[in-house]
Amino acid sequence: MNSVQNEKPREDRPVEAKAEILGKGGKAGGRETLVDAVFDLGLSWAEFGVSQGKNALTQSARTLEKVARSLEDLQRRLRKD
Repeated sequence: MNSVQNEKPREDRPVEAKAEILGKGGKAGGRETLVDAVFDLGLSWAEFGVSQGKNALTQSARTLEKVARSLEDLQRRLRKD
C-alpha cells in the first residue's frame, strides 16, 4: 500500500489559516484588507445612522412647528370668545 494512504491526520499538527489581501471590488492583490473592508462597512452604517437621525429630527421639528401653529390658532380663538 501507499504510505500516503496509511498516514492518519494528526491532531497535534497546527492548522494553517490563509488570508488574502483584497483590493477594491474584492479582487486579490489589492491593498484593502479585511479589516479595512469591515471598517468601511462600519463607517457606511454610521453615516446611514446619522442621516436617519437628522431626518427624524427634521421631521420632529416640522411636527412641532405645526403643533405650535395649532396652539397659536387655539389661543387666538379663545381670546375672541
